[in-house]
Amino acid sequence: MKKYILIISILFFLSNYIPTIASGFFWHGNNDSSGINELLDNGEEKKDTVNIAFKRITTGNIVGAVSALNAPAINEEDNTIWVSEVFAGRTMGMLGNTNIRGIGISIDVADLTGSGTFSGNALFIVDGLPRDIGGLRMSEIENITVLKDVNAAILYGSAAINGVVLITTKRGKTGESRRNISVNYGISTPLELPEFLNSADYMTYHNRARINDGLEPQYSDEMIQNYRSGNKYRYPDVDYYSSEYVRSFRPYVDVASEFSGGNEMAKYYLNLGMNSVGSWLNFGEGANARNNVFNVRGNVDLKIIDWINTSIDATALFGTSKGARGNYFGNAATLKPHEYTPLIPIDLIDPQNTLLLGRKNDVNGQYLLGGNINQQTTPFGNGYAGGVSENIYRNFSFNNRINFDLGMLTEGLSFHTNLSFDYYTVYNQTVDNQYSVYEAVWDDNEDKIIDLKQYGKDARPGTQTVGGALFRRRIGFYGLLNYDRTFDDIHNVSGSLIGYGSQFKETLDFQGVKHAHLGLRLAYTYDNRYMVDFSNAYVNSVKLAPNNRRAFSPSLGLAWVMSSEEFLSSASNIDLLKFRLSGGILNSDLPIADFFYYDNRYGTSGSYNWYEGTRSRSGVMSNWGENLNLGFAKRKEVNIGVEGLFFDKMIGLNANFFYDIYSDLVVRPSSKYAGFYNDFISYSNFEKDSYTGLEAGVNFNKSFGDWNLQLGVNALYVTSERLIVDEVYADEYRYRKGYPKDATFGLEALGLFKDQADIDNSPWQSFGAVRPGDIKYKDQNGDGVIDGNDEVYLRRWQAPFSGGMHLKISYKNLTLFALGEGRSGADTFMEGDYYWVDGNDKYSEIVLNSWTPETASTATFPRLSSVSNNNNFRRSTFWLYNNDYFQIRKVQLTYKMPESFIKAMKMNDFDLFIDASNLYQFAKNKKIRETNVGGNPYSRTFSIGLRTKF
Repeated sequence: MKKYILIISILFFLSNYIPTIASGFFWHGNNDSSGINELLDNGEEKKDTVNIAFKRITTGNIVGAVSALNAPAINEEDNTIWVSEVFAGRTMGMLGNTNIRGIGISIDVADLTGSGTFSGNALFIVDGLPRDIGGLRMSEIENITVLKDVNAAILYGSAAINGVVLITTKRGKTGESRRNISVNYGISTPLELPEFLNSADYMTYHNRARINDGLEPQYSDEMIQNYRSGNKYRYPDVDYYSSEYVRSFRPYVDVASEFSGGNEMAKYYLNLGMNSVGSWLNFGEGANARNNVFNVRGNVDLKIIDWINTSIDATALFGTSKGARGNYFGNAATLKPHEYTPLIPIDLIDPQNTLLLGRKNDVNGQYLLGGNINQQTTPFGNGYAGGVSENIYRNFSFNNRINFDLGMLTEGLSFHTNLSFDYYTVYNQTVDNQYSVYEAVWDDNEDKIIDLKQYGKDARPGTQTVGGALFRRRIGFYGLLNYDRTFDDIHNVSGSLIGYGSQFKETLDFQGVKHAHLGLRLAYTYDNRYMVDFSNAYVNSVKLAPNNRRAFSPSLGLAWVMSSEEFLSSASNIDLLKFRLSGGILNSDLPIADFFYYDNRYGTSGSYNWYEGTRSRSGVMSNWGENLNLGFAKRKEVNIGVEGLFFDKMIGLNANFFYDIYSDLVVRPSSKYAGFYNDFISYSNFEKDSYTGLEAGVNFNKSFGDWNLQLGVNALYVTSERLIVDEVYADEYRYRKGYPKDATFGLEALGLFKDQADIDNSPWQSFGAVRPGDIKYKDQNGDGVIDGNDEVYLRRWQAPFSGGMHLKISYKNLTLFALGEGRSGADTFMEGDYYWVDGNDKYSEIVLNSWTPETASTATFPRLSSVSNNNNFRRSTFWLYNNDYFQIRKVQLTYKMPESFIKAMKMNDFDLFIDASNLYQFAKNKKIRETNVGGNPYSRTFSIGLRTKF
């Protein structure tokens, strides 16, 4: 705890001295206007404006489907630390934190930023260019804009096929010296922990499984009783999730500070942050495990001369994740409770035992590490003696923007450049110790250890091993010629011409991911009533043949502010009523998974002999054929929107209907050719999907004396359909065409076989021998055989309905904020070894209601089997469960200290807050949803903190 106090003290010190140092560095010029237009004003933003692609415009002049978030306002009521967690439930049209409108399933944009492989992700743009938002703090952010329709996003070219999220970081402001510090401490508690059978119950149910298979029981009644009530060191019963090994809470601390200021000539913004999260484990090196993240951001704006200014941004993130070797929770989900004794008490061993006297390792002088011939590397051995594993990662980013006001040539003309460089590296550093484990030899007549068996050896070489190295590098640039002018206070004409390119590479990637395009935006607004926006992109792809690498992507947006018309001038309750219509076609190469799909590809296959059979050569055959006409995939869209403000802006409404077609998706269409031609089938633009949806948001804002109430609700409904699919099936019901893009097919379960007569009178199931208690499936085609031909549509895995709501109630200095998010209409499978238990798997609680002849009418789990059971454990309606939920994601209570106290402390603001994240979930299958098997527990978090402003 002392180190956190030290860090906080340092930040308070910096808050007093950094502005002083900076004011000596930045020259204080005069207060004359620079003459630079809104976009060039050293990063300072006018009110009632919002970021769109490569431009900032008046909110009322937006033509596309756009949602905006004011990050500083969110920070006042919600202490969410990371940008990546702020969207769900809060942003209209966002499905979770990464997907816009639930569209673009199976299309991955992550290779542009290295943020992983997430199908359907939006493109995240930070300060003008693509970036991974992992590690990006909310305290760094000025505003966020979600560009949802094609017209709004198209200027970002091919990569914008799933929509774009624009994130702009904070900058210094003229004449404002600010110092903000936020500190909070919290704990996370598990929502649910996996529940497994104890040793005695495992043996009982495993015996039952063997009897079900026609085999003899493995464990005697006497042995089962010994494991139920005997000496725990002789008859181990290890609960890997007990408080002995897993903590009931995990602590964390977060500290963030901001410093900003400047004058007409120079402005600065600095953000320093530290986040440290403790361990779930309660023993050995695992108890000392921590994830630490340190970040620093510096944004500087400099006025070079009256018509040129520049912005230089640099960020660095340093992260470490240190702990014991091995994967404790992965082992906890697989190691059975009776397999070995984790720790052997030294006081039960003869003090003169040779192995005991020669030991090099023990645990606190009280225990030897337990194990046996099958378990020579154990979670507890790793924790106490195995050494340390540390993942180290670094992320560096740099931006340089230069802005030229060309108003001397013609009013409203400007030119901008933006160059960025990002570098990310990660590697694993371990100290690998070897250790011995011991198996006790017990006296036959009493609980006494008479000897030891040793496995392995103890060695601490002290050598560090470095591995798992990965680097990612991204370079981006754009040049922007911009024109924006209003004539006679009525006619606003604007235009933007953009040249844009980026390249992303990572370890062992010799080709890299390249994107380059030209963009053009032409817009006209008449009297702030009628708006026209023609935005387009001329895209390029190196994945296509040289003569087919470019395509034109047009879009058009129209808007009409009806409330500005004369015939609505008397409607006093209508403050704003606006209608929007947009459409466009966006060409993209993101759905093309690899390079050279357009060219012939050959590979080796088999071999042939020559020279009297003494020599051979590999055979060569075609992998796919040539198609020089292979082109871009396309997103075609129509969006119709309405927005309004009513009753003196007390009620706000925003809604959009959208229809999208993703066409010319690239596959090898084997359905068009005979089977013998498969090796020569070329990749083609063949498949087509559609998405239809409606999004809507309503906000209510009302003050009553000292009270203020804000309530917001947003909802999204989206459904998809596969219009053209490469498929050939004998049965009509197996075709995927006409079903949702996220459809899953499987078998329809009819329950469990009651007895052998039931089996004999049912179609033959081809997945292995079946017995009473196994799952019975429906024969869909009536051929008397259950096989893959009987699979039918089962479910959608993506919820068609989703939404969120937020509530803010303020009374004087006290504010209560709550945020909820929910989804409906999706189903999920219970699968994995926790639910699909057979063979020698560890038994979870789910087997307690397994089938037996006595429980045949009430069983919810098939018969247990001690061998592999392929019949039961496959996707079917038997394992399907409803995944609907509504979750209270955030509740926060904030108290703003009285003005008298703030002035006495020479502060501008002082807030105290308590909050809870993932507070509660309403769901039919809540326990299943909240249980994480094989990894860190899902958790809810409680924290307390303060914010100060100077």
